[in-house]
Amino acid sequence: MIDLLIRGGLVLTLEPNTLQGPVYADGAVAVEGNRIVAVGPTAEVEAAFPDAREVIDARGRIVMPGFVCTHTHMPYVLGHNMPVDFSQLHSFWDMLQKMGWKWLEDLTTAQGVYAATRYAAAKMLKSGTTTVCELVEAPIALGRSPSPLQCSAQAVEEIGIRAQIGFEVTERVLGVPVLERLERANAEKGFTENLAFLEKHPPRNGSRVEGRLGVHTAFTNSYQTLRQAREVADTYDCGIEIHVAEIPRVFLVEKFGKSAPEVLEETGLLGPDVIAAHCIDLTDGDLEILRRNGVNVAHTPMSNSLGGNGVARIPHMLELGINVTLGHDCFFTLDYSQYFRYMYLLHKAHNANPMLIPPFQALDIATGNGARAMGLDDEIGSLKVGKKADLIVIRPDSPTPTTPESVISFFTMTFEGRQVEHVIVDGRVVVKSGRLTTADEDEVHAACLEEAKILWRKNGILI
Repeated sequence: MIDLLIRGGLVLTLEPNTLQGPVYADGAVAVEGNRIVAVGPTAEVEAAFPDAREVIDARGRIVMPGFVCTHTHMPYVLGHNMPVDFSQLHSFWDMLQKMGWKWLEDLTTAQGVYAATRYAAAKMLKSGTTTVCELVEAPIALGRSPSPLQCSAQAVEEIGIRAQIGFEVTERVLGVPVLERLERANAEKGFTENLAFLEKHPPRNGSRVEGRLGVHTAFTNSYQTLRQAREVADTYDCGIEIHVAEIPRVFLVEKFGKSAPEVLEETGLLGPDVIAAHCIDLTDGDLEILRRNGVNVAHTPMSNSLGGNGVARIPHMLELGINVTLGHDCFFTLDYSQYFRYMYLLHKAHNANPMLIPPFQALDIATGNGARAMGLDDEIGSLKVGKKADLIVIRPDSPTPTTPESVISFFTMTFEGRQVEHVIVDGRVVVKSGRLTTADEDEVHAACLEEAKILWRKNGILI
């Protein structure tokens, strides 16, 4: 007897990719433990596995792999809608130093990390995101118990999402402009936090939580720190998550005489185990550095637009064969469909070319490409026998028929996260009929609200 049978749905396997993957108009997925044991026509799967402990009737639904978000900062939800003085924010540099650091990251406690991560993870699960790459930024919480990464992992484990988690290594000094002073000792605190976490949650440990080394930027670190980051990644085989070229290229050129990709290549940090978030202000030479080092790019179009940063050269990256994925920084609604659709449309408008990023390519970016970037493509990102059972069931709210011929366009044209009905992660049903099964949603929301109020009061907001 198998543990779970999802039957009668329009099954998108996306294996090996969207264009080549079989689509079953009346399909089924069988799950035993945390693994997929069968995918195919319902009649065939039911004949092979006639008994199941739990059955999900997916008639009229879409069954597919969960979405993979390759760049998040879940505690950032504590700053959503915070009524600060926006007249101080004239550029992204202002937003980073004030909104990002002074008003948010530098005030976030471990308790805030825990409450915000539970809330964000729940919201992402309910809209179809089953895997995230999380970079925690809460420097005042370092050296205390519980640690920020412990709190992040606890939240992830409780809510049921899959995650690679790291703490940002940075030489930045709290309350001091980065143009004035950096301190290596602060980077060492970040390494200590990451190393302790990697000992407990090494890569490929079989669980939903793995460590990945977090690094802030080339700009806020020295060559010594960047080289050390590569040594740690090689020792633990854990990969690196880092922001690249989110700020204007000139900042790096003025500091080092080189661009961010040039600095990172010179220090040996780059490689196919690196996820580089943002990657906006890059020349052809910079992109060639990313390509030849096999770097994965986490595209974050909505947060980049909020900061007025510009538009990353995603179509050109795809032409070069760079593995492009989708992240979102945990801004806005956390509904992956909104980031997905914005990515799909932005580059058409920006380049005056409606042929860029067709629907099938957008779906690959949101699923298999993300799994590959995280080194998990043999485990998630498609529906295949032997892979982890991370999948979603969508009840399409569409004015037109959803068929094997129309379903790919459904995601760019019609899909919204509220249409996700069931979510399975690691073989466990974590969202059922639109409701979280792993925690009390009202309690999760209330706890996050309380931590947000605490943070807001630190910024002088009476609430």
